[in-house]
Amino acid sequence: MILSICTLFFLTSISIAINASKISITSNGNTPPNPPVINGPSSGKIKKTYTYDVTVSDPDVDDLLILVEINFSDGTPIACGGCDGRGPWHSGDVVDFNHSWTKIGTFNITGRVKDEHGEWSEWSDPLPIVMPYSDEKPILPFLEWLFQRFPNAFPLLQHLVRC
Repeated sequence: MILSICTLFFLTSISIAINASKISITSNGNTPPNPPVINGPSSGKIKKTYTYDVTVSDPDVDDLLILVEINFSDGTPIACGGCDGRGPWHSGDVVDFNHSWTKIGTFNITGRVKDEHGEWSEWSDPLPIVMPYSDEKPILPFLEWLFQRFPNAFPLLQHLVRC
């Protein structure tokens, strides 16, 4: 008969030292930060810059939060607060991130936080963003085409507008 024992350990900030005669487990008492809360516009136009407020928090309120990463899910590199000279932050602080999208689509902004003990939070719940609009107006290319194709159409349109 084969005996199989399956044990799952989830360890956070715990170091384990194994000696031939004893096992010792120590903890630094740190818990990971909470996932950040992201607020900002949920839709907009491409090529326009939007500001997103990221609220950071840590259950160990005496910890400093040293890094904030934001993924805008549009193929741009992950934005890093703390890598750019900002921070550290305390629990409850708000970190601003600016971003502009270059393509139309639906995106999910997520973020995570790292504390001074090197512990990362889980990724935040996604903030869905819809960028449905373009700065280009569809009527302008049509009018350009019309006046190039029919150069006499402009005086005709002027005459019709005056009537």
